[in-house]
Amino acid sequence: MSLNRTRFIAMAIVFFVLSFGCLNLSAEDSKAAFDRYQSLYKSYREAVMNQTDRQTLETMAAELQAASKNYYSSIGVKVTFDAENPTKPIVTQQASQDNQTAPSTASAGQKSELQKQYDQILVALGSPDRASRYAAIQKQLEDFLKTCTDAELQKEAVFQLAEVVYERTASLSESQNILLSYAKSTNNAEFRRQAMARIRVLHRKAIVSQKREEFKQVQQATIAKWSKYSKTSWLALPVKIWGLGNYAANNLQRRIKGRALDKAIEEYDLAVLDTYPAGSADALSRSRLVPLNTAKIMVNGRTSFHYRFERAKQATSSIYYQTLLYQDDETGNRLADILIEKAQNGVDVKLILDDFFSFNKKKGVIQRLRNGGVKVLINNPVLKNLLKANFRSHQKLFIVDETVAIVGGMNTGDEYAKGEITEYGWRDTDVELQGPIVREIINLFERNWEDLTLNKWNETGEISKYKKAKDIFTEFAPLKTVDKLIRGPIPVYFEQPPIFNDVNARFVTTFPIDEQDDNVLDLLEVYLNRAKTEVILETGYFIPTERLVTAMAEACARGVSVKIITNSLDSNNHPNGGLAGRATYEPVIRSGVRIFEWQGAQTLHSKVSLFDNFAVTIGAYNINSRSHSSDSEDVIALEDHRVAQAFKYVLNKDLSRCKEITLNDVMSWNKDLMAKAKMKFFSLFKAMF
Repeated sequence: MSLNRTRFIAMAIVFFVLSFGCLNLSAEDSKAAFDRYQSLYKSYREAVMNQTDRQTLETMAAELQAASKNYYSSIGVKVTFDAENPTKPIVTQQASQDNQTAPSTASAGQKSELQKQYDQILVALGSPDRASRYAAIQKQLEDFLKTCTDAELQKEAVFQLAEVVYERTASLSESQNILLSYAKSTNNAEFRRQAMARIRVLHRKAIVSQKREEFKQVQQATIAKWSKYSKTSWLALPVKIWGLGNYAANNLQRRIKGRALDKAIEEYDLAVLDTYPAGSADALSRSRLVPLNTAKIMVNGRTSFHYRFERAKQATSSIYYQTLLYQDDETGNRLADILIEKAQNGVDVKLILDDFFSFNKKKGVIQRLRNGGVKVLINNPVLKNLLKANFRSHQKLFIVDETVAIVGGMNTGDEYAKGEITEYGWRDTDVELQGPIVREIINLFERNWEDLTLNKWNETGEISKYKKAKDIFTEFAPLKTVDKLIRGPIPVYFEQPPIFNDVNARFVTTFPIDEQDDNVLDLLEVYLNRAKTEVILETGYFIPTERLVTAMAEACARGVSVKIITNSLDSNNHPNGGLAGRATYEPVIRSGVRIFEWQGAQTLHSKVSLFDNFAVTIGAYNINSRSHSSDSEDVIALEDHRVAQAFKYVLNKDLSRCKEITLNDVMSWNKDLMAKAKMKFFSLFKAMF
């Protein structure tokens, strides 16, 4: 960091303390109040689940009410409490935000003129060529702020302006001044807190950029040292040994710089958490609701893989693909042909695979991809760290030219691609997205790619060694119990995939091992708490956490119809996992939740959740132990009534191929000593399923 920049930061801190210390006090109080409220709420929930005595619960409820009122008061909201649920706050009055016109509440499908103007700016910010348009976008934002009378839109525009100025000029001072000026002028404590949090984020972002550049320089030097060493003949043994020593020294320095960058990124991520509105769905799920997206629903592989192939063929600049499983079969090799052709024509093609499911394919299709110029990185090599063998990267992303992204439950293989074509193709769901949300998905891929690069033990610059690829063609085996199920291909859900424009979306990820979070479960709880009529959770593998069981039970108690769709033992490709899941059925059904087991002649692999007519989630996250505690996951949440209606049709069609499991069924299993023993035994290993 230069001396001038250091002086500027020091002066800015002093300026902030003197000028804004008093203003920010209430914002800091708000954050502290929220943290206390969350802590007490968690303790209260745990006490309820542990059946603590009534007197203690009443005392805890009173403390929780006081903390809740204190928090809401700090952000200008008055609340009362539900008589039947003393821990549930009810907003009775929202204080005015600043001395400006409050946001208007438009009817469904209507937007104010201000919102339409801001939407145009968001479209430009979400475009792949936005970097070349930053000057024009900055002017648009500045003009918009001159006439904006909506406090929420003004806040968002200021934050975007600061970000654009930083990206265009790399000037911390200019972008910081924008945020400091806003923090001084606003009377809203929560908005002020967010502005100050964004200043901290910009500082962290600058540090990450610096550390990233340092790492790249030493990485390039390391690759050069390796190249020089590898070209030196063994006949010049002293020179060869000296070259190896130089490479080793550089590689050690690369690893040190990599750890420094990794730490800087971690500190940046922590700073970002403070920018979310306290207590919001954004804060709980560590995600933002992004408007103006186009969503195409792709039920089953016939549709999804048609568009994957077509999008890949049309790629002109990049294809980024991450998946758990890449089969060496007809589908895998057909996609490999396209990826190799594109790589050889100059398209940047990158592929991230998980080692556990790639182990026996590295000499086949994966080596062929590498030989063809596709850059392949393997996540979590099993033999290098046996203690982490059970942890997997389960995220699934397919991104073309930074404009189109496909996310959902599908890996690459015949069982996924032929869901409506052959009798045994699996039942799964994807969604194709275009719009600003694609940038969030790209960020995840780039972060995962960088993380794997930073953690390489050595760096030679060689992703492919051009070994001969072996012919290891595999064929998908149908379920062994198919005769007990409904035969025939899965019905065609849509002849043409439904497309919806102007959809609000949030992209949610979870890294339970690295970050000890479960952002997806947090979001599911938020949606369950909002639901008023109906919730349907479709998951291939159902082993719920106590938290989710409690949230579902609370929804049922409010009169919400909650249904689960999951595999039967006969349709489950992991039937032992199905037995572990069945061990959890009794308390779930007794709480009022209805469970339906899939009877189709295919494995149900779809992960879709529907909440009334306001939200749907689609992704890689199963409602099971692995997704909660072991595997990195991702989902897309679409908050749109039209999308919800389309998925209600899909899920009702799935329910027609299911059998409801009643409490009588569960009791009969419990009376069967062998069935009960199996369920209890495999539930001991539920972390594996």
